Amino acid sequence: MLSLFRQQNRDEPVSLRKRYITLSLVLGIIVISVVLFYYAGIVSTRNKVSDELAYIHEELSLLDDIRDNLVEIYNNIDLFLLDPTHGNSAEITHQLITESHLKASKLSERLEKANVDSKLIAEVNSLGKRFLMLNESIYDLSASRMDINRQYPGMALSAFGMSEPQNEVTNYLQILITEIESGSLKPVSENLYPLLLKTHSLWLKHISQMRIYLANRLASFSTEILLLQAASLNDLHQQFMKNVVTIEKLYINEDSFEAEYAIQSIKKNAPEWYSLFQQVREISESDKWRTDSHLMKTVIIPQADSISDFILSIEKQLISQEETVAMQVRNSADTLSMLLFTVIVLFMFFIVAVIYSLDRMVFKPISSVTQALKSRAFNLNSPQLVSGKTREISYLIEAFKEMDEEVSQRQNDLQHQALHDHLTGLPNRFMLNQRIEYQLLTAERENKTFTIFFMDIDNFKDVNDSLGHAVGDILLIKAGERISNKIRKADTVARLGGDEYAILLPDTNASEAQKLAKTICESFSEPFNIDGRELNIGVSIGIVCYPDDGEDAQTLLQHADIAMYMAKRNRTGFASYDPNEDFYSKNRLSLVNDLHTAINEDELKLYYHPLINVDGENITGAEALLRWYHPRHGYIQPDKIIELAEYAGVINKLSLWVMDQAIKQCKFCHDLGHYLTVSVNLSVYDLANKSLCQQVKQLLDQHQLASNYLTLEITETGMMNNPARSIQVLDTLNKMGVKLAIDDFGTGFSSLSYLKQLPVVELKIDKSFVLDMERDDSDEVIVQSTINLGHNLGLTVVAEGIEHRGLFDMVKRYGCDKVQGYMFGKPCDAQLWSSLARLPWFKTGYSNYQYMPNPMPNASPPRSVSGILKR
Repeated sequence: MLSLFRQQNRDEPVSLRKRYITLSLVLGIIVISVVLFYYAGIVSTRNKVSDELAYIHEELSLLDDIRDNLVEIYNNIDLFLLDPTHGNSAEITHQLITESHLKASKLSERLEKANVDSKLIAEVNSLGKRFLMLNESIYDLSASRMDINRQYPGMALSAFGMSEPQNEVTNYLQILITEIESGSLKPVSENLYPLLLKTHSLWLKHISQMRIYLANRLASFSTEILLLQAASLNDLHQQFMKNVVTIEKLYINEDSFEAEYAIQSIKKNAPEWYSLFQQVREISESDKWRTDSHLMKTVIIPQADSISDFILSIEKQLISQEETVAMQVRNSADTLSMLLFTVIVLFMFFIVAVIYSLDRMVFKPISSVTQALKSRAFNLNSPQLVSGKTREISYLIEAFKEMDEEVSQRQNDLQHQALHDHLTGLPNRFMLNQRIEYQLLTAERENKTFTIFFMDIDNFKDVNDSLGHAVGDILLIKAGERISNKIRKADTVARLGGDEYAILLPDTNASEAQKLAKTICESFSEPFNIDGRELNIGVSIGIVCYPDDGEDAQTLLQHADIAMYMAKRNRTGFASYDPNEDFYSKNRLSLVNDLHTAINEDELKLYYHPLINVDGENITGAEALLRWYHPRHGYIQPDKIIELAEYAGVINKLSLWVMDQAIKQCKFCHDLGHYLTVSVNLSVYDLANKSLCQQVKQLLDQHQLASNYLTLEITETGMMNNPARSIQVLDTLNKMGVKLAIDDFGTGFSSLSYLKQLPVVELKIDKSFVLDMERDDSDEVIVQSTINLGHNLGLTVVAEGIEHRGLFDMVKRYGCDKVQGYMFGKPCDAQLWSSLARLPWFKTGYSNYQYMPNPMPNASPPRSVSGILKR
C-alpha cells in the first residue's frame, strides 16, 4: 500500500489541519481573556456567600441534632414503657432532654451574635423552656410506670377492694354446703343441696369471668371482646342473685343454724362485689386504664408536638435566610450565564467558518469519492474524481484507488466466508438452509425422504471453563472432522454456532438415520487427544425425518432441536422426534403465562408428606410438595412446573410462594399446639438469588415462625453447581437458624470435600435406593453406608420411599433417624393436614397407619391416626 506519510513537496496543497489549528488558537486566546475577566468577580462573590452559608448550615445542623434528640426521646420513652426494668432508657431520656436544652441555648447565643430577628431568638429560648417542661413530665411518667398500683388503678381496685366481699360470699356458700354434707342439716327440700352446689359453681364462674376480663384487658384485646365478657358476667350475676333468692325461700322450712346470717351476708356482699367490678370496668374501658398511657396522650405527646412545631418554625426561618443568601449565588450564576453566552457566540462564529471551509475543501471532494464508490459497487464506470485541494483529501483519493484494486481480490474470499464456518471450515447455517430448501423441492417432486441431525457436544462449557477457549476451538475442529469421516460425500455436515452441528442426509429413512446416529455416538466414546490431554466427551443427537416430522426447514430444525434436548435429558445419546414429548414445547408460551397467573392468584397448591421418627410413633413434620391442576391440561408434573419456571425466569418467585404457603401452614399447626417442622425444596437458581436469605427472614418474621422449624432441602447437583456461592448462602441461612438438608442423596456426583463444608443437619436418602433394598444387595449396601456416613458427619438421616414393613425394619436396624413413605401416609392437602394437626391424638404407632379414601367433609374425627393420614 502506498504510504500516507510522505514528505511534503512545494507543489502539495496546504494542510487543512494547520488552518484549523491556527484558527482554534486565535479563538482560544479570545475566550480565555473573557473568561478570566469575569472569573475574578465571581470568585469574590462566591467566597462571601460560602461563609454566610456555612454559618447558616451550622445553625441548621444544631437544629437537626435537636430534632434527632427528640426522635431518640420518643424511642427511649417507648422502650421504658415496654420494660422499665430493662436498660436505662429513663436516664438516657433525661440526658437527651438536657443535651437538647443546652443546644437550644447555644443556638440562641449564635443567633444573638448574628443580629438576627428578635422574634426568632425568642422562639429558640421558648424551645429550651419547653424541653425543661417535658423533662418534668417524664419524671412524673417514670414514677407512675414504676408503681404498679398507680400504673393500673383498676387492677388495684380489683385486688384490694373486691377481695373482701368475694371471700365473704365464697366462705358463706361453702359453710351452707358443708352444713349439709357434714350431716348437721338434713334438708327437707330435695332441691336445696343441688341448688347450693350450682350457685357455688356459678359464683366461681363469676370470679373466673372477672379474672379473664382483666387478663384480656391486660392483653389489650379489642373492646368488642371486653364488652362480650362484661355482658356474660352481668348475665351470671343476674342468675346468681335469682338463685340466692330461691335458696332463701327454700331455707324458710329448714332448721339451719347458719342459713339466715349467711344468706343475708351473701345478698349484701355479692351486689357490693359486682358494683366494685363495674367501677373496675369503667376504669378499664376508659383512657385511665393505664396512667402512663393517659400521661402520654394528655401531657407528653402534646408537649413533644409543641417542641416539634417550634423546631419546624425555627427551621423555616433559617431556611428563609439561606434562600436570601442563595439569591446572591443565583446572581453570580446569571453573570456566569452571560459569560457562557458570549463563549457560545464565539463558538458559533467558529462553527460557521468551519462549515464553509469544510464544504469547499472536504465535502465536495468526498462527495466525488462517494459517487465513485457507488459506481464501483454496481460495476459502473467511475466518474472523474475532483482534485484534492488539501493534503488530507489527496491522501483519501489515493487510498480509494488502492482500495479499488484490493476489493475484487477480497470479494471472492468473502463469498467463501459467507457460506462456511471460519473456525472449522464446514458449511455454516446459511449454506445448510439453502441445501435443506433444495432437498425440500427435490423430495416433494420425486416423493423421497431425507433426514436431519441436530447435534450438541455434552458438557462443552466445562472444557472451555477448565482448559480455555483455545483447547475448546481445537476440540470443535476435531469433532467436525470425526463427524465428517462418518458420513457420505452427498451428505452435508454444518456448524451452526457454539458447539452445535447439523447433518443433512438425502435419501435416508429413519432406520438408516438411527444406525448412523449410533455410529457417531460410538465414535465419540474414543477420547480426543489435544496437547497431550485426553478429553472424554459425549454427543447428543436429535433426529427428524421429512415429511413425518415437518414439511419446512424451520419446523424440521425446531423439532430436531427438541429431539436433541430429549436425548440430552434422558442421556440416551440420540433420540427421534416424538410429538407426544413436545407438548410443553408447543404450549410453552401459553403455559408460562398461565404459570404467572397461577402464582399471582394462588392457583397452585401445596401437599404435605409426613416425616416420622424411626420409632414409628412421632410425626415430626412434613415436606411441602407442589401441585398444579391446570384448568385445560389437567395435572402437570412438578418437574415440568419447575422447568417452566426456570425457563420463564420466575423460579425465585415460585420458590418464595411455596415457602410463604408452607411457613403459613406450619405456623397454623403451631397455633393449634403442635410444633411440627416443614421442609421446602430449593432450586439451583435459588442459591444464585442474592436476596434469598433476606427474603426467607422476611417470611419467617411475617408469619412469626421460629427459624428452626423451617428446613430447606437442596439436591447434591444443585449445591455443586457453584460450591463457593452455595456454601456462602447456606452459611448465612444456617446462622439465621434455618435447618438445611441434602435431598435425593446418592443420585448426584458431589465431592465429599465440599459436602463436609456444607452446614447441613439432615441427609435424605433417595427412594431409588430404598425401594429395592430387599431384592438388590447393592442398594442395601448403599443405604447402610449412607446412614453410617451421615451419622459420622453428625447428620440426621431420613430414608424416603418406605412403602411396607420390611423396608421400615431394615432402615430401623441400620440406625436411620427418620422415615418417609406411603406406609405412613400419602401427601395430603393443607386442609387435611390442618385437620390432622387439630386432633388430640397426634402420636400413634406405625401399625395404626392405613390407607383410606378422602374423608367426607362432615365426618367426625377418627379416634386414631389411621383415619386421617390417607392421601
